[in-house]
Amino acid sequence: MVIQYKTDEQILNSDFEKFISTNKHRFRTEENTELVRKAFKFSMKAHENMKRQNGELYISHCLKVAKIVTENFGLGTTSAVAALLHDVPIKTEYTSEDINNRFGSKVFNIIEGLIKIKNAEYFENNTEASTLRQILISVSDDIRVIFIKLADKLDNVRTIDALPPGNRRKTINEILNIYAPIAHRIGLYNVKDEMEDICMRYNNPYIYQQIKERLQATERERLQFINRFILSLKAKLEKHNISCKITGRPKTVFSIYKKIQKKKVKFEEIYDLFAVRIIFTPENTETENYEALRIGSVITDLYPEKKERRRDWLKIPKETGYRALHITVMSNEGQWVEIQIRSKEMHEAAEHGLAAHWKYKGLKEKKSEFDEKVQDLLDYLAEDNSSALTFIDNLKINLFNPEIFVFTPKGEIKSLPNGATVLDFAFKIHTDIALKSIAGKVNGKTVSLDYVLKNGDQAEIITTKNQKPQRDWLSFVKTQRAVYHLKKIFREEIQKSIDNGKKIIEGILKENGAENIEKCKEDLINEFHYKTKETFFEDIGENKIAVDKLKEKIKKICLKHKQIKFWNIKIPFTGSDKKNTSEKIKLTDTYTVADCCNPLPGDDITGVFDKKTGKILIHKSNCHTAIAEYAFGEKTFDAKWFSETKISVLKEFKLEGSPGTDTLTKITKKLMSDYNVSIQSLNYEVNGNKFICFLKLYLSEEKHTDTFIKNLKKLKITDKIEIIR
Repeated sequence: MVIQYKTDEQILNSDFEKFISTNKHRFRTEENTELVRKAFKFSMKAHENMKRQNGELYISHCLKVAKIVTENFGLGTTSAVAALLHDVPIKTEYTSEDINNRFGSKVFNIIEGLIKIKNAEYFENNTEASTLRQILISVSDDIRVIFIKLADKLDNVRTIDALPPGNRRKTINEILNIYAPIAHRIGLYNVKDEMEDICMRYNNPYIYQQIKERLQATERERLQFINRFILSLKAKLEKHNISCKITGRPKTVFSIYKKIQKKKVKFEEIYDLFAVRIIFTPENTETENYEALRIGSVITDLYPEKKERRRDWLKIPKETGYRALHITVMSNEGQWVEIQIRSKEMHEAAEHGLAAHWKYKGLKEKKSEFDEKVQDLLDYLAEDNSSALTFIDNLKINLFNPEIFVFTPKGEIKSLPNGATVLDFAFKIHTDIALKSIAGKVNGKTVSLDYVLKNGDQAEIITTKNQKPQRDWLSFVKTQRAVYHLKKIFREEIQKSIDNGKKIIEGILKENGAENIEKCKEDLINEFHYKTKETFFEDIGENKIAVDKLKEKIKKICLKHKQIKFWNIKIPFTGSDKKNTSEKIKLTDTYTVADCCNPLPGDDITGVFDKKTGKILIHKSNCHTAIAEYAFGEKTFDAKWFSETKISVLKEFKLEGSPGTDTLTKITKKLMSDYNVSIQSLNYEVNGNKFICFLKLYLSEEKHTDTFIKNLKKLKITDKIEIIR
């Protein structure tokens, strides 16, 4: 018998033909199918002899990305072609112009968008901010850029084992901070779940393994239970002439971990480790909400419902466009079960996110809420020069935060970020209305423009033609649209205030002899709890921060004071006398600080009993290991830092006198032993028959300066003492 081995190229060609066969219905015509085949051959030639870090031919990555965008996201020919070619201009000698000539402008525009993102990843210092900027800018040309980039990152993270540690860390950070949130935001929940699970396996291997082992240990029992529940439920629904498909879906390791972390519960206390999904085909789209509610009603008649867990996203979808009815009921076996009720189209949208919407409705339909938000951010990018961190904060607030839904007087629904005000609502209606607004009416009651709206409010705007926009509106608006238009109006005034504020703070720092002005400014921004330096300088320039207050803070943190803290830990008394006591005792011999998270004074901490050493390990409260230990039944204790604090005053002196071989020794020994001071620096020079010594040291209090000088004079080694500051 002769065994014939296939080459890598033969295996790859076979895999591609299978891909074509599986997705012919998505490509629709033979012409489109041939275009995909042409893209594969071109990419294969361009990437000839190139391999990935895991040893595979590089073209296999391109094919996998194409599979994800078609089979997982449900997209068609243009997306498949662009996916196959996405790395050609970046990794090979061919250019994006070559692609334009061979495959047309649509594919070219997508590839150009992907190149922008890739360049941001390579060359910018703040990868998160720059990459997000490029994604949003690219979306303005063709939103399919997002889907191909997500598919690219999903395949990369699936092969993360092959990456060097540095590249692995970078990839994980990008996934968790950029791509998983975007996948969630556009409704690709399966992609988000897989990305987060893989990243958790590397970021928190201990707790990942703990949860996985617990799930595996109970897998058979859970599957048997869920199958019994589904069979019983299906039989009962059929009695009511309800035809549907019912499946069970286990929760991911990452989602279980987030529940443990958020709710601070043990593994055994998580009652919804799996969800049951009911998918029905409605008579028509007009009745699908009614039919979903009817199915929910039948189920809650059969099983007791946990009403606070009901989630109705039928009439008002989630910000991602997700629609379904979620209910949680108690089974006959005494276990809570989450049930998701969706129509077939709702399910398709849930699986493929916004891609499903475009698949059914077309890319040129009226802009969605998500599209509008992206456009607001693009407008803001065109005008905004703020820092990368400010950009990230604005993005998270406006694109990824939970939303509320507010009704107009005519019953139209407007979505806004949580915490949005009446004025934000006005900008949502129309910019001209917002700029003339003086108040609002919420649920029939007149309210001010800074009134914070709640989910389900009905709002209208009161305007007058004499109203002019106010600078203080910027202090309470939340949406990017409002910020963008107001900053555009007040741009010159704001910049003038920023420049004035910068001049004031730098003047005070120089006047007081601050050594590192830039560092002092950063420290002050943190001390006053500002997110951006621009806003901080602006408020100083407009006298919103009193000069006296500034000087007080500068004196405290930038100039003359040094805080020295001696720390210890308090743990509740846990003796065996069984007395209820709130007494706190020091257990310095029975606790040790954990190496895994290295808590520092001021961190929130938790004590976990270590059976091996008999000691209590002190962890940060949010430490993954501590959370895992608690979740899996280890004994934990509340713990707190306490401190004895000494504040020292930094003083600088100039000493002059006759030189001697032991002068420097005398000065340092006396200062450190007799007078209990801490020397920051001592510079000693001999100039002819005199020495000059510049001395910086910490005294326990300002009033001790005179005493120190008197004591120093007693040494009789200095003719002159001058206080520099």
